[in-house]
Amino acid sequence: MANGHFSIKPVFPAVYRVPWYKVPEMQSKSVTPCDIGNMQPCEPNEEGYLIASGGNLMREYLGNPQATEEALRNGWYLGFGDICFYLVNPHDGEADFYWIGRESALLIRGGANYSCDQIAAELTHFVQNRYGLGEGAFDLAVVGLRLESEHEDTCCVTIDDSLLDPGIRREIEATFIEEASIVVSKGARPQRLRFGPIPHNFKGGVKIKDLKEAWMDKIE
Repeated sequence: MANGHFSIKPVFPAVYRVPWYKVPEMQSKSVTPCDIGNMQPCEPNEEGYLIASGGNLMREYLGNPQATEEALRNGWYLGFGDICFYLVNPHDGEADFYWIGRESALLIRGGANYSCDQIAAELTHFVQNRYGLGEGAFDLAVVGLRLESEHEDTCCVTIDDSLLDPGIRREIEATFIEEASIVVSKGARPQRLRFGPIPHNFKGGVKIKDLKEAWMDKIE
């Protein structure tokens, strides 16, 4: 933010609190990622896209009207690509924003927003308990793809089976979606499953774009 300062302090578990220092006529908020013309403000502790509005925003991307149209709508800048939630500060009543991740790491279903990492953690716990697998016996990642609906994501689960016993793999393939859908929370219910390598960056995070491409190759 121009003329402002910010600091990032880590809080468990690797979610970052961002205390924004006030900039004149500048405001931020998180919104549910529905149609841009019908953005809805998020409730406290609800994940959404970070957007901003105010006199300090740029007017345009110079020489790039298409990028300007995509990023600036109705006085709001939509181009951060960050997923966050906010809590009301009890001392001043203002919103404190907490950064979670990037846009591609969000799964949308039932009008709500879910973190792909959180879903993957819940499903990993299910697989470990249901099939008697220890930590490090497999890798699991989740992405959301618009396959059945234009408005909601399909929960697509990838399991790296390179270390799995073939019998366990067959059992997971036959039972995972049906049984996990009964046990896990509503937002984490899996809908599609594939086995294969999971691409990671040098920090160990899942490369969401590459994983989505692997899914589309499988579907096509």
